[in-house]
Amino acid sequence: MARKILSRTHRAVCVLLSALTLLSSCGPDGPQVTRDPNPPLLESSPTTTSELEPSEVQINQEAVETATENGSAATQRGGSATVVVASDPMPITGWTPWDHFCTWSCRNVLDQVLETLTVILPDGSTAPWLAERVDPNPTMLNWTVTLRKGLEFTDGRPVTAQVIKNGYEEFLKSGEVTRGLLRDARINAVKVLDDYRLMIDLAEPNPAIETVLAGPVGRVFSVEAAMADPAGFLRNPVGTGPFIMRSWNIGEPVKLEANRNYWRSKSGEPPMPYLDELVFREIADEQERIEMVQSREADFAQSRSTLAISRARSLELTVISRNEDNVGVVLFNTVRSPTDDVRVRQALQLAANQEALIAASLGAGAGEAATQWFAPESRWWSGLAAAAWPGTDVARAKQLLTAYVNDPKRSDKRSPGAKITFELQCTDDIHLSSMTRELKRQWEATGLVEVELDTVTRSGLIQRVLGSVTDRPGFSGDFDATCWRVGGESDPAMMFASIFGPVRTSPLNVSNLHDESITAFVDLLHSSSIETVRQAAVEQLMLALVEHMPMIYLSHSQSALIGHSDTKGLGSWALPNGEVIYGQVAGVGRWSEVWISDE
Repeated sequence: MARKILSRTHRAVCVLLSALTLLSSCGPDGPQVTRDPNPPLLESSPTTTSELEPSEVQINQEAVETATENGSAATQRGGSATVVVASDPMPITGWTPWDHFCTWSCRNVLDQVLETLTVILPDGSTAPWLAERVDPNPTMLNWTVTLRKGLEFTDGRPVTAQVIKNGYEEFLKSGEVTRGLLRDARINAVKVLDDYRLMIDLAEPNPAIETVLAGPVGRVFSVEAAMADPAGFLRNPVGTGPFIMRSWNIGEPVKLEANRNYWRSKSGEPPMPYLDELVFREIADEQERIEMVQSREADFAQSRSTLAISRARSLELTVISRNEDNVGVVLFNTVRSPTDDVRVRQALQLAANQEALIAASLGAGAGEAATQWFAPESRWWSGLAAAAWPGTDVARAKQLLTAYVNDPKRSDKRSPGAKITFELQCTDDIHLSSMTRELKRQWEATGLVEVELDTVTRSGLIQRVLGSVTDRPGFSGDFDATCWRVGGESDPAMMFASIFGPVRTSPLNVSNLHDESITAFVDLLHSSSIETVRQAAVEQLMLALVEHMPMIYLSHSQSALIGHSDTKGLGSWALPNGEVIYGQVAGVGRWSEVWISDE
């Protein structure tokens, strides 16, 4: 099987590169940039990304219907709403956009104050937000960002191209987080063209820039306010958002008040935001957040717990949920014995029962079983990759393990016939502990494996897997196998460049896997803006991971926004051009468009 996949992978690289060469010859300036599928290429491409199965379509349709029904009442303005969110794993000590990497809880707050140039949609695509448009030149080395005219910060200062450039300079100078993001995005410089246009100059082509501008680097803030009063800005950042931070102390609820000069509105509706006040409270326990909504102690809750989401549905609360492009995995160290041998990694995957593992870890946020990095709702999901992901096959697992165990040149240097021994590390989360015990049982049931479980703190696990800054280059991780998460909202080019980049220069390549075919697919993702070419590259990369098996997929994260029966507008929101979007991304609400009905 491995040889077949390898051959197919190499052929795919050649086909895709040939397609790119053909496209590059279509004009003197290189490939033509388009968002639209290219029918001839689609027909000749090796991608076989299939349509959603009927059951998946039904699920999505139900979400749309729920969202539509939820927003069908006449919009009302005024009042206050409380949102209960998960506790942030890193204590929030301030709201500066350049040195704090916001998790999904923090983003629910910060997105209401500091908006971004673009936004990510539920299918993984992007749309302009504070930017009116984002246009690449044919080589994708220069991207022109055109701002919406008339935008103002909440302190009355205008939003101009010079302000965006000044923000970039601050990101570069002060940002502990953003400097790395700028490097990964290949941003070389930002140049002002006129009051409302700026050019992003790249060191190398990057078709994922619009996704970058939907993240920390794309946050627009009043640089003048930040420089005039750094301490004040830390506590009360000045942006363009629908809300203004009214009060906040470390460890206490965040209270936001409506920005009544907000730039957005919908035809025939009251000006946004509809609420006068929005309060965010951190509540660590998932079930407690659901109970607070049910008892009307809170109006909305966010959740990433399948058990809590199921509980919310049983209480007939409004639930807007989705499977994320975020996958729980067991990650193998491919340069440390015995998991350096692909036979061992493949065997451990075949010996694992995915459904049983998901059942054991439901409380940790397990959702739909994963066959790849991307959920079926994503534009990057591949039917071919889903079909190629191996199911449980204990007999085949025993064959592979036996071959390794009896190999006189086995990588762990143990005597032929001796059992394979290794350590599985995971955090001290109670639900993940249940999963690791189940996995240990499944692996040891082969009779050829002994597994030692090591439970560590989250920070301890990160230290063992990633090491410290001073450990790189050359750090290969102090682990054999570990619990981890991969994926996210970023463009595949950005994700894979760091996750599968050169081992010695990419600290996030924690599996230490480096393969030329994977590198070719990553390079193609960076060099092409043709959607079907990029989808085919992602698909073939997913197939290459089946061959190399650096990780075992468990399940996609499931996120949800939950409200009681009087909360409205939770499931749908509008782009500036009026297009209505259904669903949410990563459990982050578009809170400017929700309200509490008194009907």
